[in-house]
Amino acid sequence: MISNKIDEMIASALKNRETELLNVLKLIKTEFVNALHNKSKRITLNDEIEIKILTKMANQREDSIRQYLDGNRQDLADKERRELEIIRNYLPQRPSDDEVNNFTNEIINNYVKENIKEGWKLSMKDMKPIMNLVHEKYPFADGKTISKCLQSAIKN
Repeated sequence: MISNKIDEMIASALKNRETELLNVLKLIKTEFVNALHNKSKRITLNDEIEIKILTKMANQREDSIRQYLDGNRQDLADKERRELEIIRNYLPQRPSDDEVNNFTNEIINNYVKENIKEGWKLSMKDMKPIMNLVHEKYPFADGKTISKCLQSAIKN
């Protein structure tokens, strides 16, 4: 599990006095603990949940970087970028946007062939089942990329 690896890395960072790495690892550990103790959902951590948490943290850092750059705060953007690099070290490799787009288009074509009826047209109602099919093959694909591809197919 990723949390075990994080624990080992925290010990190593403490020993080597790597404060920036240590701070980010503690943030990750805190998010894992918060997920465990969430009162509304009793869960047990597994790799899938840990990856979702890390993905959320990475997306937050990407948003922060954009906002800091818009506000001309290069120093804070650089700090967020370093944190993002550390978080990404624990995430599985994401498929490329081209890979996801090609597969999404293939799924859309198959979906249209299966569901074609007189008067039927691809619409936003079909988004969830198509996204689920894409996520079966590429569980770590960016949802925004899939969504954009679907929306362009719906427009056409």
